[in-house]
Amino acid sequence: MDTKRIYNLIIFISYLGFGQEFNSGTNQKDFYTEFRYEWINEKIIIPVEIEGQIYRFLLDTGAPNLITTNLNKKITTNFKQTIPITDANNKKDSLDLVTIPLIKISGISYFNIPSLVSKTETNLIFDCFKIDGLIGSNLLRNSIIQILPKEKLIKLTDDKKKLSLKRKNSTEIEFPDIQSTPYVWIELNSNGIANDQVYVDTGMSGFYTMANGHLEIFQKDDIFKIDAETKGSQGTGLFGSENENTYYQLIVPKIEINKAIFNEITVVTTSDNNSRIGSEILLYGNVTIDFLNKRFYYEPFENIVDLREKTFGFIPTIIDDKFVIGLVWADDLKDKIKFGDQILEINGRSLLNSDFCDLITEKNIFKNNEKLDLIILQKDGEKKALIVNKNYR
Repeated sequence: MDTKRIYNLIIFISYLGFGQEFNSGTNQKDFYTEFRYEWINEKIIIPVEIEGQIYRFLLDTGAPNLITTNLNKKITTNFKQTIPITDANNKKDSLDLVTIPLIKISGISYFNIPSLVSKTETNLIFDCFKIDGLIGSNLLRNSIIQILPKEKLIKLTDDKKKLSLKRKNSTEIEFPDIQSTPYVWIELNSNGIANDQVYVDTGMSGFYTMANGHLEIFQKDDIFKIDAETKGSQGTGLFGSENENTYYQLIVPKIEINKAIFNEITVVTTSDNNSRIGSEILLYGNVTIDFLNKRFYYEPFENIVDLREKTFGFIPTIIDDKFVIGLVWADDLKDKIKFGDQILEINGRSLLNSDFCDLITEKNIFKNNEKLDLIILQKDGEKKALIVNKNYR
């Protein structure tokens, strides 16, 4: 089970009429800088300077720039328009689009940066990680960004010669949308070879998630065997918890990313229209996204990585400020727990009136235990004690 899935925040621009308004990026030439970042449960937190103050931002190449309502009240912004937005769970709403006169990242200046403004005072992602916004791909469109996880170091430049890059470790990037989201192709190998176009999403915890629509196409050629199917919810987006959907779990024998080979990957599909690779790839190698020259570099620490893992057979989520069962994969659990059942206690730790930020930002309690003692409150009001062991699928 993987609690990382409950706090993926992805935003897509669903209105194309403001394309020119959303263009941004630095006008500086021949620049180079490097700076440290924080790594909190697979989230990259970077320092950003606005009006002489340092703020904490999530580096999220799967989203456009966004600031919190609270930050918008503190700094000078210029309102442009209100636009329709679709979040990670395909929920639609509208947000204000503003420009920020000047943003600095480690001395590099970005002028008149378009940014969305969150609609509510509170948000699980912003509150738990204590961040003031997102640095998205539209700000980086005139840059090359290299992320070195062993040093927790980011290099930002417009000259690839200032970085140690090998073209054999790269592939072409496509930018099909107005926010410059970087899309690349990866190779999947099971009963046959399939290529999946994914976007590189540093804001998504986890390794790889496949779009339901992509799986449907692959199934026509009998490339993948579905391991499990269930209905439920697995994430919280900008506009709240997602609605109930159908999800699939499968084991992909091999994924190849720029010649790096990953074996035995447990994949959970997404109701989103796009497949994506997330920040977990930084556990296994260096990443460089060259927005200027349209190249994606991945330099693995090891050429072959085995990602086979044990799971508990279910995934939790947060709905209406309650920690609940999100998805149930294991057949032996499906008659014991259901989507929406509240988790009251885990290994003696009460979750009633609990600060869920501990579960989100601390070391994963589910990853570090082989057995869970759960107290569940079912939808009919009955409490149930349950022991769940971790197993290979």
